[in-house]
Amino acid sequence: MNRYATQLYNLAPVWGQNLILTGYSTLLDRERYGGRFGEFRDLLEKAEWYSESELIAYQDERLRATVAHAYNTVPFYRQRFDGCKLKPADIRGQEDLPKIPLLTREDVRSHFDELRSRDVDRNSMKTGHTSGTTGTPLTVGYDANTIWMAYAALDRHYRWAGCRLANDGDRIAVARGNVIVPLDQKRPPFWRMNRRHNQLLLSSFHLSKQNLPGYFEALACFKPAVLDGYPSTLYVLAKFLQSRGETFPIRAAITSSETLYDFQREVIEERFKCRVFDYYALAERVIFSSECDRHEGHHLAMEYGVSEVVDGEGRPVSSGTVGKLVGTSLHNNAMPLIRYVTSDMTSVRTKPCSCGRGLRMMDDVTTKAEDLLTLKDGRLISPSVLTHPFKPLDCIEGSQIVQTDPQTVIVRLIPGPTYTQAHTDHLITELTARLGADVKVEVQMVDQLEQKSSGKFKWVISHVPLGI
Repeated sequence: MNRYATQLYNLAPVWGQNLILTGYSTLLDRERYGGRFGEFRDLLEKAEWYSESELIAYQDERLRATVAHAYNTVPFYRQRFDGCKLKPADIRGQEDLPKIPLLTREDVRSHFDELRSRDVDRNSMKTGHTSGTTGTPLTVGYDANTIWMAYAALDRHYRWAGCRLANDGDRIAVARGNVIVPLDQKRPPFWRMNRRHNQLLLSSFHLSKQNLPGYFEALACFKPAVLDGYPSTLYVLAKFLQSRGETFPIRAAITSSETLYDFQREVIEERFKCRVFDYYALAERVIFSSECDRHEGHHLAMEYGVSEVVDGEGRPVSSGTVGKLVGTSLHNNAMPLIRYVTSDMTSVRTKPCSCGRGLRMMDDVTTKAEDLLTLKDGRLISPSVLTHPFKPLDCIEGSQIVQTDPQTVIVRLIPGPTYTQAHTDHLITELTARLGADVKVEVQMVDQLEQKSSGKFKWVISHVPLGI
C-alpha cells in the first residue's frame, strides 16, 4: 500500500481494515494474475515434464535473447561486455556464462540506473526490495513479464502441494511479516480477512502464550486448507499445539523466506497432520525452486532463470559441491540480472527426483552465508549441524544462537515449565562437542528472541565476518 492508504488502514476499524485489504488485493490481481500469467502458467505445467536436455535448450534460447537485449539496451552490460571484449554471439548457452563477470549486490546498488534497459521508461518500471537479511536491503527493477512468471511459479508450487492459489483458491491462513495489526494492540483479533483470496492474515508479531489460544479459535472458525508462512512462525504455532497435546489437521503447509530446519519440519508436520512444501525465491526474481510431493530436494524452475553454483572465484563447481548460488533472469527485460550473486549457498544434486520431472534438483539452502559460524581455526559451521542438540528438548519454547566472537557462542532460550539445569548441561556438552573445546558456550534465559523489523527470524546470528 502507498503511504496514504496505509494511514487510512491504520485509522480504520477492524471491519474497515478487512475491506481495505480485500480491495487492495483486487488491485494487485491485475498486476499478478492478468496479462500473460495464464500463458506462463500453461508453460510451466507443460515444461515441468520436458527432459532435462529440452529444458536446457529452452534456457539457452531465452539466455541468448536476454544477453542480446542487455547488450543492445542496457548501458551497464554494453560497457561490461566491451571491457571484456565480449559480444552477444559469444554467449551461445549457459556453458558460456563464466565468460561474463559476476554481478554483485554492490553493482546493482551503485549502477541501478545504468542497469535499466533504455527500452523501458523508469517511471513505468516496477520495483521490488530485498528483505535485507544480509543487512543491506536492495532495490531491483522488473517488468510485467517478470511478475507474471513469478506468480505462475508460485501457482505451480501450490499445485504441487495439492492446493489452489489465486481467485479460485483454497482457504489459506497466512503468517508472514506484514504488520496487519497495530503492534501495540493487546487484545484480539490479531488477524484480518482478505475475502478476495479466501485468506486469513495472521499477525506474526503477537504470538505469545496468552494470545495463541485465540489464534487457534480463529483458525478453527476459518477452517483453512493451507497454512502459508515463515518456518519460524509456523513452528511457533506447531509448538503450541504440541504443548497442549493437540493437532490441527490441514491439507498442506507452505514455507519460504527462511531456512527450514529439520526439527521445524518435523513438529509442523506432526501437529498439522500434513506435509510441508518449502520453496525458495528471491526478490531479485532470478531463481525459484520448489519441493514436489516426493520431498527429495528443491526443483529449480529452469523456465524461470538459469542457476549456477560457483566457488569464491566465480568458477562453476561440480554437482554435489557446496558453493555460492548465482542466478540469471530469463524474462526481465526491464533490468536483466546476469550472473547475479546471491547471499546463499547450496549444491546441485546429482540424482534426479523420483517424480520423473526433468527439472534439475537443488539441495536445501540451509547454509545462508550470513548465518554460518566462523570459528578461530577457520572452520565454517552450518546451522543445520547445530539443530541436533535441541531435537530431544521439548521443554524449550524458543531458542536462538548468537556468535559474538570466534570463540564465544551464546544460546538464548525461552524455557518451558519443565526445563532444568540438566537441559542446560546437555546443550553445553553437545554444542561443545560440535564446536570444539576452545569455543565457550553460554546459555542465557530470555523472555523474547531477537526478530527483524520485517518479522523474519534468524535462528543463528553471527557477528563474525564470514571466513571465505
